[in-house]
Amino acid sequence: MKNKQINILATAIFILVLSVPSGFAADWPMFRANPLRTGNNVATPTTANFTGTPNWTIKLPDGIQSSPAIYKNSIIAGCSNGTLYALDLATGEKKWEFVTGNWITASPAVADGRIYVGGNDGIMYCLNAENGEKIWQFTTHNSIQSSPAVSNGAVFFGSNDGYIYAVNIKTGWQRWEFKTAKAVRGSAAVADGVVYIGNEECKLFAIDATTGKLKWRAIVGGEITSAPAIAKGLLYFTSSDGKIYCARIKHQAVIWRYNSGSDISTSPLAYNGKIFFGNLKGWVTALSANTGALIWKYKANESVFSSPAAFGNNIIFGTNSNVLVCLNETTGKVQWRSKFFADVVTSPAIASDSIIVAGADGKICSLK
Repeated sequence: MKNKQINILATAIFILVLSVPSGFAADWPMFRANPLRTGNNVATPTTANFTGTPNWTIKLPDGIQSSPAIYKNSIIAGCSNGTLYALDLATGEKKWEFVTGNWITASPAVADGRIYVGGNDGIMYCLNAENGEKIWQFTTHNSIQSSPAVSNGAVFFGSNDGYIYAVNIKTGWQRWEFKTAKAVRGSAAVADGVVYIGNEECKLFAIDATTGKLKWRAIVGGEITSAPAIAKGLLYFTSSDGKIYCARIKHQAVIWRYNSGSDISTSPLAYNGKIFFGNLKGWVTALSANTGALIWKYKANESVFSSPAAFGNNIIFGTNSNVLVCLNETTGKVQWRSKFFADVVTSPAIASDSIIVAGADGKICSLK
């Protein structure tokens, strides 16, 4: 079957066959919590009542653009000094560190006792999660700013060399590579044997996770540097054209798009029948997941690069005005605002009893 190019600025048909896994671990093991990139942790109690009060704060030697992961009792965080750190979840005390060859801006992923993290040195590293010892490394031809997704025995990620890669998690051997025309800074979502990932040529690719063959591609009006989200048979993704797009899987078609009026760098949050995202004008928006109808909008003081995360009946995100904001997910009402130390461009990671947030100044904070 010939590959289909779909321009969803006009009429779009998506050919998708997806299913939602039954559940995920109690950790926050990768960017947006899971391979579907939904931005919520099913293990977080629905009665969670975080207040934004700091438990502890530690300072890493350089700024942080890499969203942290949580695995067992450790926080895994990359730093702009090129070092990956494992910190004690309860105290922030350093357990170990691993030095790469350049900045780390991509977020790490953890699965089965192994950490996968890409660096601006163009290398995807696999480390022992307990002690930080290197198990293998895989080299691309340019920097890696795409946060890896781990699913079905492979790690999937893009590189600024324009390729999308699938690498065996045990051996570090390449399963396949898929060539695109421009840098791939977007992060992959994976479901039902299909990898979904966008790039700087304004395209979203759907690739067979086993063979690396293109199933379809969608063209939008701007770069896709975020991660798509998959929930209840619907696929959501954002673009620098200021729009968020939704496709219904059963009907194999785009069913709605919403224009936010400004570039969107955040990945969408799929939660409780709603979709949440922020844009560069500082608007955080809640839409109906099924129809795209506007539910509420909240105006932050500055741009929002931090992808929202969810707990209980709330969503939480950082802003470029040094503030962490918690909103009621139903009404958009401010529940609390926690003054931070610097711009927050990373996405929060939520454990069962704490929220972990990293700032552009290198501070990591645990909130209760």
